Amino acid sequence: MTEEHIICKNCILVNGFLGISINDQGLCNFCSDPTYVNPNWSKVQISPERREWALNDWNEVVEDMQDNHNSSQYDCIIGYSGGKDSTALVDTFISEYRLNPFLVTIDTGFMTEVAKENIKKTLAKMNLFKNHIFIDATVSTFIKLYKFHFFHHRSNEKSLTVNICHICTDLIHTIVVKEAIKRSIPYVIIGFSPDQIARYFYETIPFDVIRDGTPYDQFKAILDDTDMNWYLTSEEIEANLPRVLYPYHVIDYNEREIITQIEEKKLIEIGKGDPVLTNCHVVKAALLYDMYRYGGITYALQYAELIRQEEDKEARRKSRKDWLRLYKQIGKSILNGTFNMEGMGIFFRKLGISKEGLLENIIYQRIQDPNFSQIIKNIDLMMSNKLR
Repeated sequence: MTEEHIICKNCILVNGFLGISINDQGLCNFCSDPTYVNPNWSKVQISPERREWALNDWNEVVEDMQDNHNSSQYDCIIGYSGGKDSTALVDTFISEYRLNPFLVTIDTGFMTEVAKENIKKTLAKMNLFKNHIFIDATVSTFIKLYKFHFFHHRSNEKSLTVNICHICTDLIHTIVVKEAIKRSIPYVIIGFSPDQIARYFYETIPFDVIRDGTPYDQFKAILDDTDMNWYLTSEEIEANLPRVLYPYHVIDYNEREIITQIEEKKLIEIGKGDPVLTNCHVVKAALLYDMYRYGGITYALQYAELIRQEEDKEARRKSRKDWLRLYKQIGKSILNGTFNMEGMGIFFRKLGISKEGLLENIIYQRIQDPNFSQIIKNIDLMMSNKLR
């Protein structure tokens, strides 16, 4: 493999990262084969017929909520994180649909202060404090979850960032579902953006709601009765489960317009809708883990897909240049210890572990990886500014 083929010439994926390889033409698996599937990423194709059905169903759901608006206190529950998407969703339900949602925020113990301030500002601006519950008794359970998975991640193919996000999201959504069951609210609305369809498109069916709401045996073994209270009980499983829906998968979505919408309405301060500021500290700690463990930035999988979606050749070239610059900046800052320093400190302190202890575990896993040599090479190239 020649030096110029370390990075895919069409996107920014790196050879040897999470099972990705660059061929003789300088293209990664995804760019050379549109049908390629990786445990961390796959191009999910939704047929026009399926998308149309889902949109029609969503319109019927909104109509049902509007028809029954006066028969109950709340029309639905919205999982509210303080990020741009959930904030805009709250605004849409109230300003456009004329509905009365109940907002549920789950504190994992690692929410950013920006996200918390966004929540306070929006609730105050829209006079929604009475419509909102902030659940923070969950923190100790989430700490167990993070500590367990950071030290028991054993895959050579699937990144910790992807894995921990899925497992954490499962528990967050389960707690929201439990709140809906408690209040007999038929709909749970989640503000996943259109690109977040790796697992579910538009709806999580009851089978998956139950599966996601049940801890697997190895993790369950370290949980006590208090922790188990956050998972579905047998009585709740047998109850009428709410529908869990992701409307942004089917309704119009434009990230720039969403940010403009909530900033102009002063629901959040200008610039405070950036996901970099609202994503939790755990995600950033997982990026650190993956950088040392796999020799790359997991977000590159999403960056690469955005590049591939550019149809114009010049626009694609510019997009690749910009995303590659960001990729290198994040990677270098992780390796030199300047990435999210405050958040990292909070993460390690709350988990009661040290960065050194985590790195020792990573090194032990990394040395057994078949791609060990390439991983070390990619880390060295990143540190020396020679990754190109």
